[in-house]
Amino acid sequence: MISRPIVAGPVAGLLLGDPEAGFWAGAVLEVLSLHQLPVGASRYWDTGPAAVAATAVFATAGGPVGLLIAVGFGVIVGWMGSWSVHSARHLNARLVAAEGPVAVTPMWLTVRHLAAMAVDLLRAAIITFLAVWALPRTTVGLAELPRLGDAVATVILLVSASLMLGVDVRTMARDRQAWAGFGVGAVLTTILALWLR
Repeated sequence: MISRPIVAGPVAGLLLGDPEAGFWAGAVLEVLSLHQLPVGASRYWDTGPAAVAATAVFATAGGPVGLLIAVGFGVIVGWMGSWSVHSARHLNARLVAAEGPVAVTPMWLTVRHLAAMAVDLLRAAIITFLAVWALPRTTVGLAELPRLGDAVATVILLVSASLMLGVDVRTMARDRQAWAGFGVGAVLTTILALWLR
């Protein structure tokens, strides 16, 4: 579960000396990614590097505007990483594909499983490195944009989190209960906002 934002964010924050920034960046990204379960053949965004990148932005920027920018940057990194996840899946399929009759032993499976894990670790490390490398260039570009007020950034974050929590609930409750899902998301994000204060 180290790749989940709620774990990867605080760990990155600890390494950067700001675990609170890592917690908030990871918590918001976790809410945004709960409806995408990393199982089966579904394509999902790469949440581990996204949380590390978002934590790095929020640790330097701070405040609601900084959190909004951090989450946006993290989502972009995550979706770019999803293409590398897709490519790694094809590579992993080749790792376990046997040419001709092969005796499949526990050692044969273990070696290939460890190789697939190493490929994924390398892939995530490269995505994280590229995100951190792009971070100064991104923040310089963002500094030239018109400044948002803290109140506007907070509203955007609250509405986004409410919508995503509503979507998360809706995946467990269909059709008529969609509005109830949005309501639950709004209540939960209100509680989150009050706790943040």
